[in-house]
Amino acid sequence: MLLIAHRGASGYAPENTLAAFRLALDLGARAVELDIHQTRDGELVVIHDDDLKRVGRLKARIAELSAGELAAVDVGSWFSPRFASERAPTLSQAMDLVAGRAELHVELKHGSRRYPGIERRLVELIERRAAWKETLISSFDHPALFAVRALDKRARIGYLLGLTGMRKAYREMRALGAESLNLSLRQAGADLARKLHARGLKGLVYTVNTREQLSRVASRGYDGAFTNFPDLKP
Repeated sequence: MLLIAHRGASGYAPENTLAAFRLALDLGARAVELDIHQTRDGELVVIHDDDLKRVGRLKARIAELSAGELAAVDVGSWFSPRFASERAPTLSQAMDLVAGRAELHVELKHGSRRYPGIERRLVELIERRAAWKETLISSFDHPALFAVRALDKRARIGYLLGLTGMRKAYREMRALGAESLNLSLRQAGADLARKLHARGLKGLVYTVNTREQLSRVASRGYDGAFTNFPDLKP
């Protein structure tokens, strides 16, 4: 089973920072997951929330900040004072670090309805880096996934299920040419992995943080698990 470092090694370091990604790689992660938003001046940046209330202790929204303004914000101290130097990296910086060492799962938090042009910027960045084989794009914003697919047929797509019913999900995954269904631990039923495999799809489960959870997911036949602890063993 593939263990995917959820926001990096976020159980040990502040999520979605270069420190968390570096540690995940040091722990042997073969895949790293991160989240992206877009700044006011069109930079793709790695952070989970669309504002800085939780990790930066500021009310500012990512879309209201320039890349330079965001780069001045400490996003590590909330986790521990020793991470006070951590900043929200750009997607380019994260890709520089992970390139050649692990698969990269990029969760697009919102599409163009929130961040005009974000799908094109993401596709163009992957193209410039010739990183199609090692990059997978996922989102709960399914129209954003369709926008990505329209831009490039090579895109690897993971369909985040959320509240979508399975009938619609199967239909949309087929239209998208998705390779995986990404679903929560609660949604990862005993027979769903078998049904996914019958359709040529993988099942990737989030967020799996205990040995018991990992053993259960593995025993049900799922292909991968997003975890905050990439050194987790069943």
